[in-house]
Amino acid sequence: MFKAMLQDPLIQSVQSVLDPLSISDDTHTPKREGQRAASVLMPLVKRGEDWHVLLTRRPMHMSNHPGQISFPGGRTETGETPCEGALRETHEEVGIIPDDVQLLGRLPSFNAISEYRVTPFVGVFNPAAKMVAQPAEVEEIFEVPFAFVMNKNNHIRRDVEFEGEKHVLYDMPWPSAQNNTHNIWGMTAMIMHQLYHRLYKRMEK
Repeated sequence: MFKAMLQDPLIQSVQSVLDPLSISDDTHTPKREGQRAASVLMPLVKRGEDWHVLLTRRPMHMSNHPGQISFPGGRTETGETPCEGALRETHEEVGIIPDDVQLLGRLPSFNAISEYRVTPFVGVFNPAAKMVAQPAEVEEIFEVPFAFVMNKNNHIRRDVEFEGEKHVLYDMPWPSAQNNTHNIWGMTAMIMHQLYHRLYKRMEK
């Protein structure tokens, strides 16, 4: 199953711009006092002829980031590698077991505004994988076409200042099936933009 996916031209292009899964330095470790390590997974899946990106929407009752669109992920537990944490959180939040995921690589770790040092991973998952939303953390599971990510018109830049530091954010509004707009922004949109930027630079060569 994964062999055919890894031979897909789009997936080969994605994998070619990612960093290796193995982390040989300490770039993923917290850099600030009180900072904690976390990891997320950008899950890709092929539906028919097209690739999609899986996303979740957090419940409104959550104290942190209610209603926000995010990738599966969270805090890395003691003794876990970053990729193990991303796979565990994906299983806990949306029900996809690690055996149904093939990791492709990672993007550089970064400091999130929420005092986490985040390592993003990208992987493909079995389209037949059973998905069950963890109700305490996930209100909705949905997918957007990968073509949406690769359309530069969907990356709306916004310059903000937080606690005296300047940050660049992106808004990526996505119309949902219920005719509501899911605004993909913050860390999730930044990860999407980073992958888009790497792929766009590759296509320019």
